[in-house]
Amino acid sequence: MNRKKKLEEIIDYFFQENRKYFSFKEVKEAVFKKDSFYELETLKKNLYRFKKEMKIFSAGRGWYSIISMPFILDKKPVRNIINYVKKEFPLLAFNCWSIQQIQSYYHHIPIKFIIFVYIKKDYLKTIYDFLHERYKNVYNNPLQLELEKIFSIENQTIVLRPSISEEPVKGNYAQVEKILVDLYVEKDKLDLLDEWEYNEIFQKIITQYRINIPKIIRYCKRRMLNNCPLMAIIDKYCQ
Repeated sequence: MNRKKKLEEIIDYFFQENRKYFSFKEVKEAVFKKDSFYELETLKKNLYRFKKEMKIFSAGRGWYSIISMPFILDKKPVRNIINYVKKEFPLLAFNCWSIQQIQSYYHHIPIKFIIFVYIKKDYLKTIYDFLHERYKNVYNNPLQLELEKIFSIENQTIVLRPSISEEPVKGNYAQVEKILVDLYVEKDKLDLLDEWEYNEIFQKIITQYRINIPKIIRYCKRRMLNNCPLMAIIDKYCQ
């Protein structure tokens, strides 16, 4: 059996039992365990060939997937608020996402939606005042005690949060890797959904569409979620 065929068999094994992703580290260990004479450069070249042949696809640096279609977010639910803020504060760094962007993956389709705006802590009050002139339901980084007293979800509810360094964003739009991690944090803070439904949303998104695995893992670490149940969910579907 040639070495390309051996690699194909190992990759096929990784994708059994509904698994959609694997890392270069994993495949290297499996290959060298099966064939200690398999050269590293040969492994890299064969993986490159598989990508060219569209047998596997990049899922971020050092990660691969059999899913061809990347996840593409609908920008429309947050476009108006982004344009509104940018017009007044063109140099301000901020990003947004909305529950509406992932509503189709909920088990129970949400009726009302929250838009999250992430911005440097020093600008939270300024942007809160600015948005409150136009939008009725705006909350400035509410704490748990405040939420129990005043928080109610209505149409066009906006929640401001401090930005986190190295967030997965493109311009002012949060990427799906950021949304999945932020939603995990906010589901308990705002009582948005339970653990089971979050797991369903996560599973549907990352098994139907290709996401960037290193980005989501790194952002979990940036949000100090190293040992949280979310990492177990990532392990289940990605490792």
